[in-house]
Amino acid sequence: MATPVEDALAEIIAELAEVAPQLEGLRDFERLNLQQETLIEVRASIHAYERRVGLLEDAKAALERLLEDGHPVIPVREVAPEVFADLADNRNTIQAALGTFSAGAATTLGLSIGLPEPK
Repeated sequence: MATPVEDALAEIIAELAEVAPQLEGLRDFERLNLQQETLIEVRASIHAYERRVGLLEDAKAALERLLEDGHPVIPVREVAPEVFADLADNRNTIQAALGTFSAGAATTLGLSIGLPEPK
């Protein structure tokens, strides 16, 4: 089963394939003997398509890098026993410090919804 990242990558690849002939056709239009107003509109469309293609290519590259990095798994890091012991000691002191606090009454406002009042 594909991950959401793989699905997004497939969607981007499909969209790039879909817009490629449209952009090529717009570039073909640009080479024709068009009226100035028409040429302005064609160039504006080309700009919009090129901007979108650039964004899609950037997103595609980012998703590919994410998959190359092993997404969605981030492996558990193996450390030396001394490092692990240091981390465990710090966890224990943080847990002990947390025990010096309690959730006070200010954690909720105690509001309730009453009946609507006619206006």
